[in-house]
Amino acid sequence: MTHDGEYRSKLIKLLNDQARAELEASTIYSRWVRKAPGPEERLHLAEIAHEETEHWYGTIKVLEGLKVTPQEAKDYAGRSWFYTVSHVLIPRYRWVDILMLTFLIDRGAFLLVEDFARSSYAPWARFAKRVLEEEVGHMDFGNDFVRAQVDKLGSKKVQPALNKWWRVALNMFGPPTTRHTEQYIRLGLKYRSNEERRQAFLLSCEKQIKEMALQVPELYRQTYPFI
Repeated sequence: MTHDGEYRSKLIKLLNDQARAELEASTIYSRWVRKAPGPEERLHLAEIAHEETEHWYGTIKVLEGLKVTPQEAKDYAGRSWFYTVSHVLIPRYRWVDILMLTFLIDRGAFLLVEDFARSSYAPWARFAKRVLEEEVGHMDFGNDFVRAQVDKLGSKKVQPALNKWWRVALNMFGPPTTRHTEQYIRLGLKYRSNEERRQAFLLSCEKQIKEMALQVPELYRQTYPFI
């Protein structure tokens, strides 16, 4: 397959989006390492911050193989609306927000990287398979430490953070379909629609939430964008 025209432009867009996501996660987790409340939390969060940085670096190197410079990727990063909206919704992070970030957002990221691990662009597919192995650990951290937070503080004190991040997590998948969706699937760059990944996320999360003695948050709006 040639990597010109439509294929190359869609591939670069997805890679730039991924680089932005990894860099955002790396930055947030790195800032919180020294604020972690205990030694185990600090150790695990430091590992996650390191891995997210490696994921960002690896994505940048895949982009370089397509003749996209790190500066071009950085310039593109400023165009994403999702992070701007997220910062408005959650202007100040607390420790429980970091836990919800790993529990919810990293779970959503895992589902997206699952698609990339089957990408028709072999260099990205190879790299995404390595990323998947580490993303499992990020989700385990979220599961274990959210559960510990519930045990320590009680579900009533943890539930508000889940309510706040739930709508962010559901919105991170984007609208059910976009004008790009069919192109991505046809070109072999994704194999599921946004809505299919969102439903997989719900199936994965709702059971975990109930097992933690928390409640699946209610929404004011049941369709995208969720509020």
